[in-house]
This record gives sequence, structure tokens and C-alpha cells, in this order.
Amino acid sequence: MSRLRLAAGGAILKLAQEPCYHDIITPEQFHLCALVINDECYQVRQIFAQKLHMALVKLLLPLEYLAVFSLCAKDPVKERRAHARQCLLKNITVRREYVKQNPMAHGQCPRPPGAPFTFHVQSASV
Repeated sequence: MSRLRLAAGGAILKLAQEPCYHDIITPEQFHLCALVINDECYQVRQIFAQKLHMALVKLLLPLEYLAVFSLCAKDPVKERRAHARQCLLKNITVRREYVKQNPMAHGQCPRPPGAPFTFHVQSASV
């Protein structure tokens, strides 16, 4: 079952890399895709984070996918939290360099339609 969740999350990432498909991904689908990084299976979390990181470093995904790494803050494995932080910092550095090298790209970045994506995390305590 965990491989199916990984495949679904990976498929959404692939679709989001195409501008025409990114526009039709609903906030609910984005949210479900983002939650794969908090999957119960360690390998799923690790592989999904790697796929997400590689797509973001290559500037294939929109900026809002960078926020998915913030969901790793509650990861029970300390190394995973540190890796997510490194990925986040690396992606920020890459995007800053891109804007420096392409000053016109900063003004041409389209704003996403509608409200920005938000995450709501509920606690499991009763």
C-alpha cells in the first residue's frame, strides 16, 4: 500500500511539472501530495523527498512545492528533519541564484490564481 501512495505522490509531482497540468491540480490534491512526505513508511518519505528535491533544484516545480519540506518538522527521525532542512536551504539558494542571473525572470513569474496554499495540521491528542 505504501508503494501506491508513493506512486500517487510522484504522479502529482510529474503533472505539476507541466504548466498546463499544474493549473488544474486542486488545493486538495496538492495537500494530499504534500502529505506523502509524512507517510508512515520511512522509505516512502525518503524517496518522495528525493524526487521533490530533484524537481525543485531543476526548477521544474512551482515555488509552492518548496513549502512541502516544512512538513518534515514533525518527522520522528532526526536525520530526516536535517535532510529536509538542507534540501530547503539548497533550493532557496538555487532559486536566488536563478533570479540573480535572470533579473527579468523575477518580474515575469506569474502569481498563482486564487488563494495561496495553506496547511492545517491537526493534533492527534484527544
